[in-house]
Amino acid sequence: MSGLLTLAWTFLWLSVLCVGGGLGVVPEMERQVVSLHAWVTARQFLDGYTLSQLTPGPNMLVVVFVGYAAHGIPGGLVAASAMFLPASLLAGVVAAGWQRWRTHPWAVPLERALAPIGVGLMGAGVYTLARSGLQDTLSVALAASAAVVLLAKWAPPVAVVLAAGVIGWLVAS
Repeated sequence: MSGLLTLAWTFLWLSVLCVGGGLGVVPEMERQVVSLHAWVTARQFLDGYTLSQLTPGPNMLVVVFVGYAAHGIPGGLVAASAMFLPASLLAGVVAAGWQRWRTHPWAVPLERALAPIGVGLMGAGVYTLARSGLQDTLSVALAASAAVVLLAKWAPPVAVVLAAGVIGWLVAS
């Protein structure tokens, strides 16, 4: 039971840190679930995060994967509830009041101040995932090629992700 409580507490406070989206919390989540609690390995975390990006729904479904790896089905349910329930409630409360608050003089500076924080947190998330995923020449070349294709808008993001996954899988086999 204490393992599930630790899992719940970990994802509960991580949920509050999701400023600017889920990617911003990835570095701390990886530190918690890989280094501190050893619920999954760095590679498992990266694979779980990648697969969660391909599934419909919230992009942080990796928490279900980690919870399941740590404590089976109850762990997956606890992790998902702890991660999504507080953030959903907080977003609902803020959204309900924001229409009224946004006319105050402090609202625009607050929005402008939060934007670079969100961008910085997302950058840290990208760095964390790249550090785990870019291990050899092939993975670096694949990531660079995908970035070029995405920046040039030659193909939709879903097609790029699927193509990169198939290429990586074929080469690794």
